[in-house]
Amino acid sequence: LSLPCAFQVLECHDMREWSDSVLEIISRRLQSKSREKRCLALRGLVVLSKDPSVAEGIRSLTQSLMELLQDADGEVVALILSVFLNELQDRATLISSPTALQLAEALRPLFNNDNSHVQLLSIRLFRDVMELVMDRGKKPLKMHVRQSLLPLFFCCHDE
Repeated sequence: LSLPCAFQVLECHDMREWSDSVLEIISRRLQSKSREKRCLALRGLVVLSKDPSVAEGIRSLTQSLMELLQDADGEVVALILSVFLNELQDRATLISSPTALQLAEALRPLFNNDNSHVQLLSIRLFRDVMELVMDRGKKPLKMHVRQSLLPLFFCCHDE
C-alpha cells in the first residue's frame, strides 16, 4: 500500500488500531530532506489531525512541527498550521503555557509571510491559541501577546 493510498484509507477507517504505526512513519518522513516526502507526510497529518482519537500521538510531534514552521516553503508551513488548527478545534485539547508561548513566538514572523494563506492561517492559529490559554486562566503569556499585537496590527492594516 503506497503512502498516498494509505491516507485515502485513513479517512475511512477508525485509526485507533493503526495510529502508532502511521505516526511513526509520518515522523520519519517529516525529517526527510525530500520536500515531496515532507509534504506527503504533512498532508497525512492534516487528515489524521481531524480524528480526536489520534490527538495524543500528534501532540508528540509538536516540537518537530514547530521546527518545520521555519521552512521557507509556504505549502509546508500552511500544512503545519492546518494540523495545529485541526488539533485545537477540539477545545478539550490541552496546551501548556510553555508550548503556547513557543508556538506564539514561532507564529509572529509568519504574520508577514509572502504567502497570504500562511498569513491568514498563522493569525487564526495565534488567535485560537491565545483564546484557549486565556480560557484556561493562564496569564504568563500577557507580555508576549502585547508584543505580538503591534506586528499583527501592521499586518492587518496593510491588508
